[in-house]
Amino acid sequence: MVERKVVWITGASSGIGEALAREYNARGAFVVLSARREAVLNTVKRELAYPEHAMVLPLDITRFDTVDAQVTEVMARCGRIDVLINNAGIDYKDWVRNTPLSIYQKVLDVDFFGNIAITLKVLPLMEQRGKGHIVCVSSVNGVLSDKCSSAYAAAKHGLHGFYDALRAESPKGITVSLIMPGFIRTNITVNSLNGKGHIFGAHSEACLKGMPPEKMAKQVVKRLERKSPLIYVGGLPEYLAILIHAWCPTVFYKLARILEPEYNNTN
Repeated sequence: MVERKVVWITGASSGIGEALAREYNARGAFVVLSARREAVLNTVKRELAYPEHAMVLPLDITRFDTVDAQVTEVMARCGRIDVLINNAGIDYKDWVRNTPLSIYQKVLDVDFFGNIAITLKVLPLMEQRGKGHIVCVSSVNGVLSDKCSSAYAAAKHGLHGFYDALRAESPKGITVSLIMPGFIRTNITVNSLNGKGHIFGAHSEACLKGMPPEKMAKQVVKRLERKSPLIYVGGLPEYLAILIHAWCPTVFYKLARILEPEYNNTN
């Protein structure tokens, strides 16, 4: 009997994380669903194709002192972790001049430190087995920045630096992948913070026009199964922005100065 792949996904209560959980579960994997909202995770589990092949593990990734216990619980139930998908995160939209250091700290705790805290605990277990796949859901903002994205982009740029270094250091058998979504039709902008720590509370037009998360998940899982190190998924405008940023940075920065921000949250 072929063993089921064990896939642990953070931020699995909605959006990209939920879509990836559904896709992996439909493909026969055992999925570990983590996020802060246990009730919502239980709803996600019930709606999976194979809910018996899933477990709910509530997790606040900013509580770094609980990571050991969470990893131990997954190992006790599943015996191993084949794929770790670090997806939990929050968005941020405001001008640099409006943003105190405390907000940068809050965003980085979730999007950067919480992300790598789990990786640092899971990595030795994968190295002991000689195989495993560590995945980070980053963003197009991991390679370029635009207006009102300083805290979010700083965290995502940091993740690229960390995981690129980890990939270079990892022994044979350990795969490291970075996913760079463009605009995906999720609630990420609804829950975005501004410089005062307030929630935006509405969808952005770009996200509403973005790729459905279910379509994104199918594309991403196929690429992950091929062990792709860097996976872009999204629309043509974001892809062109990446190319212009890489090949014509002067043009990109001129455009970034004149283009209006995706939204300007001043509440």
